[in-house]
Amino acid sequence: MSILTGILPFWFPLLCICLINTITLAQPVFVYNRCESTKNFTVNSTYRTNLDTTLAILPTTNSGLGFFNFSVGEGNNTVNSIALCRGDVDPDKCIGCLNDSIANLRKLCPNQKEALVLYDYCLLQYSNSTLLVYPQPKDYFFQFNPEIAKDIKGFNAALRPLMDELRGTAAAGGPLLKFASGNRTGPDFLRIYGLVQCSPYLTEQQCSECLEDEVSQIGLHDNGKIGGKIVLPDCNFRFEIYPFFNQNYHVPTPAPPPGMNTKIRVNVGV
Repeated sequence: MSILTGILPFWFPLLCICLINTITLAQPVFVYNRCESTKNFTVNSTYRTNLDTTLAILPTTNSGLGFFNFSVGEGNNTVNSIALCRGDVDPDKCIGCLNDSIANLRKLCPNQKEALVLYDYCLLQYSNSTLLVYPQPKDYFFQFNPEIAKDIKGFNAALRPLMDELRGTAAAGGPLLKFASGNRTGPDFLRIYGLVQCSPYLTEQQCSECLEDEVSQIGLHDNGKIGGKIVLPDCNFRFEIYPFFNQNYHVPTPAPPPGMNTKIRVNVGV
């Protein structure tokens, strides 16, 4: 028996474990979902057919910087869908997150006409109501780290200016990407990292207003907690005391989405 043949039986299980762990870690991180229970559809309905079509085509409508938008149907059978990837996520992870969110949301909300799912890297929403409007209903999603800062006043005094600075940068980002991330030194040389993003169809003023509304919730809900996020379909923010975003990612030059004859509704603000 060769040396290689003798080694393989020992290393093969370890190799499999490593591969399994790698695949597991690579999966998109599910955060939250919401199903609108007051509006349902049946299995053989036109709405179901339009929903299947919409979600099948949606991943091909990338604006070039992680925003997706597609609509099919007329009247009560119209299905509108949008998706937004986090601004620092590379295109492969963005598409992977979107595909996973589509499959998962169909399981979580099997017959609802309106649904939303949030992952760490992306957000997906579909509805028979118009989605490219501002403001949408303020159904906030809150998630905060339970740990409290030792110096609450000093922590908040550093956090708020950081979020205000990022808000201004994101709002001025243009019609394809409204995103900003950065960091600031807090009390005891603690580093605070922040990220904000708006849906790109919002105008600069709408993006600023949406984020200001969310950031104003910090003092009401986090009470000095060292990390957290607040998410609306229109905009979101997150802060932590560790670098949770890709600080080295460079935004690529967007390519125009492929032309399609099927109806696509886009309303982007400057």
